[in-house]
Amino acid sequence: MTTGSSRELPVCTCPLVDSATGAEATVVAIACADRDACRLRVMGVYEGATVSVIDKKHCLLVDVRGTRLALGAELAEGITVLTRGIPAS
Repeated sequence: MTTGSSRELPVCTCPLVDSATGAEATVVAIACADRDACRLRVMGVYEGATVSVIDKKHCLLVDVRGTRLALGAELAEGITVLTRGIPAS
């Protein structure tokens, strides 16, 4: 439930792969192999980090603190994010 003005977008959680292009999201959980999770965290994708989806054509291209990362759909499926608005279909 949101509070404040009616112009605020709803807050929801979804896999990063389902986030809309152009959306900013906050990482809330990483559920993948330990090796992959460790590598993601080293690259700046950790719980509490803000990521922005740049493109979703061939892979998921995200911006993390000014750095662009390309993530495969399977890996991005294991990253749960909190986003404003409605996830892409």
